[in-house]
Amino acid sequence: MALAGGYSVRGLALRGSDILLYALLWAAAFLLASLVEELVFRGYELFTLASGIRFWPAAVVLSALFGFYLHYAQKPNETLVDGLSVSLIALFFCVTVRRTGNLWFAIGWHWAFNFGSMFVFGFPNTGNKGGLPVPNHLLDSATRGSKWLTGGPMGAEASLIIFPVLAVLFAVFHFRHRRVEYPVDDRRGL
Repeated sequence: MALAGGYSVRGLALRGSDILLYALLWAAAFLLASLVEELVFRGYELFTLASGIRFWPAAVVLSALFGFYLHYAQKPNETLVDGLSVSLIALFFCVTVRRTGNLWFAIGWHWAFNFGSMFVFGFPNTGNKGGLPVPNHLLDSATRGSKWLTGGPMGAEASLIIFPVLAVLFAVFHFRHRRVEYPVDDRRGL
């Protein structure tokens, strides 16, 4: 995004001890959000639904519910691009659960994405007053240009750049973690 001219950094938005204070506060807030969302959508509900309809149908249903219902339909000014990207991110988290057999990678990646995009880089988010950066973020930054590049008020997850990034994540994770560690739900081991 920065290489295409859609993002720039002017310096730090925080100084001195405020950097550590707000880094810790935002880290804790994003950890709590990541724990809750992963436990709810990739924990008990995924296991329970998968026991009835198998893993991949359950993963698709819960990912669509997470992306399109909770993000696209419930947050102001969301776009179809954001609903789709969040659904694909949720599906990626399901892949990580399937291959690792636990939630820790998904929780960590979810936390890192939120902490990085909102606290470190200062991207806007529609969950914050309809599209502002969170208060007390680290970098004094600005996005400019079309919504396809920057994501507009939805932030980086609504940029079209997220789709090639997700394709790389799926591929790298697939080749790095080939073995299915999650309980196999059918005879073919899918």
